[in-house]
Amino acid sequence: MARGRLLIIAAACAVLVTISTLVYWLSAPSPAQPPAAAPSSPAPSPSDSPSPTLSPPLPPSPSPSPTPIVVPPRGNGTFSFSTTGADRVGERGHVVRYIVATEDGSGIDPETFAAAVHATLADGRSWIAGGRFSFQRVPAGTPSELTVHLATPSTTDTMCGRRGVRTRGEVSCRGGRDVIINLKRWLLGVAWYPQLEDYRDMVVNHEVGHFLGNGHVVCPRAGAPAPVMARQTFGLEGCVRNPWPYPDGKTYVTGPAAPR
Repeated sequence: MARGRLLIIAAACAVLVTISTLVYWLSAPSPAQPPAAAPSSPAPSPSDSPSPTLSPPLPPSPSPSPTPIVVPPRGNGTFSFSTTGADRVGERGHVVRYIVATEDGSGIDPETFAAAVHATLADGRSWIAGGRFSFQRVPAGTPSELTVHLATPSTTDTMCGRRGVRTRGEVSCRGGRDVIINLKRWLLGVAWYPQLEDYRDMVVNHEVGHFLGNGHVVCPRAGAPAPVMARQTFGLEGCVRNPWPYPDGKTYVTGPAAPR
């Protein structure tokens, strides 16, 4: 009897051990698993990114065309005179008092033209540099010995023709006490004088030079400054353009006398 109880107790203990072992294994935590990596978005390829739209370059804006200069072929044949004077320019020599006029219908105010003539004759490279002459512009009606006119091509031809000079609507002249500047040349100049102001200085000095007793000369040698008394309106004859009698303010530039 006692042996049977012992067997029963041993069997019960074995069952308890087995059950405890199973319970332990079932309740133990499973080994940790590494977390799954979150899916990453693929980096966009250059072709996936939107490209900026490039607009074609705009063509440059065209420069406005210069307004063509219209030269009135003829005016009224009458003149308006400057009513203002100016200080004497040049400190030595005979004082040439002069008046200035522009033809009615030329479109040029006489005061504007008078100021331009004065500026040329007042320059230290003009005739005053020689010391023989000085100049003073005086108002119309004041005693004077020289009149500087600005005239249309037709009137220039008429006035110069009376003095024995043929201008053909193109050039200027001097006759007696009158210098007649052709409006066409005043407004257009000539191709070999790219700066119109330089041409204007030249033509005033040239025609006033005739009034002062100077005749035409020719280019002395190729590359030299053109004498102001050369016919520069027709060409430079190999010389270099020069609007002044005394380009350096001291030395008079001249050349051989022109053939008649």
